[in-house]
Amino acid sequence: MGSNSLASSDLRVLILNWPRLCLGEPNQHKNFHQEYEPVNGTRRFTFQNKLFAGFGLMALLLVTLIFIGSRIIQEASFQLTQIFHTEVQPLAKVNRLQSQINRLQLKEINLPRVEGYFAVVSEIDLIHSEMGSFTRNLEKFEIEMKALYPLQTQALMLNWNQLKTNLLEVTKQAKSMNMVEARRISTHESSTRFVNISRTLQTMAESIDASSHKANNLAIQALERRHRLFVMTAIAAVVIGSVSIFLFARSLSRRVRDLRDASRRIADGEMDQTIEISGDDELTDLAVAFNTMKQQIKNRETALNQARDFLEQRVHERTLELYNSAEHLTQEVEQRKKVQDSLRILSQAVRQSPVSIVITDSNGDIEYVNEAFTAISGFRENEVLGRNPRLLSSGETPSAIFKKLWTAILSGNEWEGELYNRRKDGSLYWEYTHISPVYNEENQITHFLAIKQDITERRQQEQKILHQAQFDSLTDLPNRTLAMDRLSHTIAQAQRNDNKVILMFIDLDNFKRINDNLGHEVGDQLLIQAAKRLTHSVRQEDTVARLGGDEFLIIAGGLTDRSDVDPIINNILKTFSSAFSIGGSEQVVTPSIGLALFPDDGETTSMLLRNADLAMYQAKEDGRNTYHYFNRSIQEKMREKLELESELRHALNNNEMQVQYQVIVDANSRKPVSVEALLRWHSNKFGLVMPDRFIDIAEQTGLIEPIGEWVIETACRQVKAWQDSGFSHLSLSVNVSPRQFRGNRLLTTIRNCLKRTHFPAAKLTLEMTEGLLIRNPPEARQLLAELDKQGIRLAMDDFGTGYSSLSYLKKYPFHILKIDRSFIRDIIDDPDDRALVSAAIRMGQGLGLRVVAEGVESLEQVELLSTMSCDLLQGHLFGKPQNPEDLKELLANCRNQSLKALKQQDKPSC
Repeated sequence: MGSNSLASSDLRVLILNWPRLCLGEPNQHKNFHQEYEPVNGTRRFTFQNKLFAGFGLMALLLVTLIFIGSRIIQEASFQLTQIFHTEVQPLAKVNRLQSQINRLQLKEINLPRVEGYFAVVSEIDLIHSEMGSFTRNLEKFEIEMKALYPLQTQALMLNWNQLKTNLLEVTKQAKSMNMVEARRISTHESSTRFVNISRTLQTMAESIDASSHKANNLAIQALERRHRLFVMTAIAAVVIGSVSIFLFARSLSRRVRDLRDASRRIADGEMDQTIEISGDDELTDLAVAFNTMKQQIKNRETALNQARDFLEQRVHERTLELYNSAEHLTQEVEQRKKVQDSLRILSQAVRQSPVSIVITDSNGDIEYVNEAFTAISGFRENEVLGRNPRLLSSGETPSAIFKKLWTAILSGNEWEGELYNRRKDGSLYWEYTHISPVYNEENQITHFLAIKQDITERRQQEQKILHQAQFDSLTDLPNRTLAMDRLSHTIAQAQRNDNKVILMFIDLDNFKRINDNLGHEVGDQLLIQAAKRLTHSVRQEDTVARLGGDEFLIIAGGLTDRSDVDPIINNILKTFSSAFSIGGSEQVVTPSIGLALFPDDGETTSMLLRNADLAMYQAKEDGRNTYHYFNRSIQEKMREKLELESELRHALNNNEMQVQYQVIVDANSRKPVSVEALLRWHSNKFGLVMPDRFIDIAEQTGLIEPIGEWVIETACRQVKAWQDSGFSHLSLSVNVSPRQFRGNRLLTTIRNCLKRTHFPAAKLTLEMTEGLLIRNPPEARQLLAELDKQGIRLAMDDFGTGYSSLSYLKKYPFHILKIDRSFIRDIIDDPDDRALVSAAIRMGQGLGLRVVAEGVESLEQVELLSTMSCDLLQGHLFGKPQNPEDLKELLANCRNQSLKALKQQDKPSC
């Protein structure tokens, strides 16, 4: 409307002044001519000046654009760098501190549960290391962030100093093995400090994140403003340049054309034509020459040209305005169509969403529900509109949760959590709910949006997984984890009520034999029936748990004296006295029970479990099918065992181990044909320690593997040296334990040893007991077959002391049978032993085995064994285990002298 009014006003002015423009004013020609006379004969603004001015203007516009663009890029880069240094890096440091404090809390929580002093010390070292790392990072963080967040950093350092004090106290108590006090500090003091630190870090992270978002938004807005400024400047420059060029070209063209036409008319004799005079350049001088023409015609043509130019300009501008309006209207229509399509798609997505969506007004009354809500809750849409969502309440969700919910959303915050709701049909279901407020343009809450997901199946799976994690899958008894938790609760209750707790550690006698011979299915059924018998033997408030394998725990609390548990023990022994009927056969399994009393035998779960376990082993030593209470003598044995284990770990490095050798002689020639390598430990602390004291410890700790490898390597080198010095017939026997047969390490060790020492495989004999074959028959069978392929001889040691020696001789590729010394000792006086030894020799030789008699100590035993056709003899009569130097002297004496002289001498001559 403003443009139309302006055009009409200009047109009226033009019409009113038309007569004056056509007729002209008196003396107009004179004034006109004088107006364009050059001053002092010089040009004020020539064509050359105009061109230079135009080029200068374009260059100025281009430089201005380049400068503005460069400034925009520099300022944007600077703002991004500032955001990174002031917002992103501090947030990363907060997250790193949060991660460190979480790890520290986990280690602190786990510390009271660690068993064993050395494990506790190791865990304490890890905690101290983590504390030092956290302290250094926190101090750097305080220096960097103190100026921005003084209150939070001060609170953070205060809480950390308090927490550090608590952690030092926890580790101190834990190192003293006072796990109850350590757990108390961890639960009642440290946990609050951890929570305060985590909350402070979370608050700082949220503040930094909000500041980062704000700074980023401000940077984007500033960049957008500069972009608009650059675009507007560029458009203005283009418009100014275009208009300047257009006006200059049009002016030049018009003036030259007018001069050309005037010249033609003058040439044709039309002297009444007057041309328009403008400017002060060379064309102006030419135009002045035509000023003698009639002024009226000149004025009329000039007025017509001006009117025409004005009208054309206005029409052009108006056309451009109409085109822009039409373009804007088209874009607005398209934009509205896109918005409508987006709303339609969004509405369809909400309606068909697989999760429940509920929209309420600010009072909580339902205004919208989608199809998923009706499918999950069972309520139709018309049944819930206008009603409050509390119609879904089951009464099972704590009121405190609803209080937190309303407090959060009414204060403008979002809330999320789990609700236990009720469907229309009365069935209960779990929902994970996220509720957020909706604001209007005045920043007022008008609605609440709730997005809810049915997680009933997931919760059921979690309960199932929790049950599987806490209960044994075979017997459905509590497993070790749950048993230890219940033991902790029972101990805590006993401390409050000043009474006692009994922990029973039960191991089933002979279960392994039944499980290996009759199969795992029979073993599983036996364990199930044993679990039922144990459950029926205890009180209702007691806990029966399965540790694993054939080991069970019973926790009995609320006792005033250890005699209160006697009825339970008698019930267990009585119920196990009858045989188990499994698969049509009856099996007898008895329990060995170890008992530990709280607080007399330990104040922590780990101490009670360890002491009850030790008492159980004492019950097995007492003959099995009995029970034994923990006492200090058992603890003393355990202490000695731990000391031996500690010293044993350094024995090889301290050169405390020694290999001695005992000769094995041929029964006919009485000459040494082999030596057995026997390990001796000369401890710097305990003196000479015999193998029966430390071999079991080495097997339990795994030290038997490096020790065994050292024995094989040392013995092979020594015997190889004897072979090279003239005793090429000499063979070597080395004992191996069941632990060494795990995996393929033994086979690799022997191969590498034979290769390094050049020891002939056929001269090496590996001695083993049938215990190896009982523990892992498939793995043992495969490994023995591989050793046999290598040419290594295999010997069954301590024959006759096990359960199934005869079957093992038939199943496995043995070459040598060694009769245990217990049968040789009384062979002269005991006819039963004599008959057993004779039968063993005949049986072994019948299977193609060479037979060795161990423990030969008299000439009478030698003669008797010779008459039984025994192949090889070994014992103190021929030489005790000796150092390599002493044994080499014995071998040298025996090089040319037979040991048959034993018939005439009390002692061997070599």
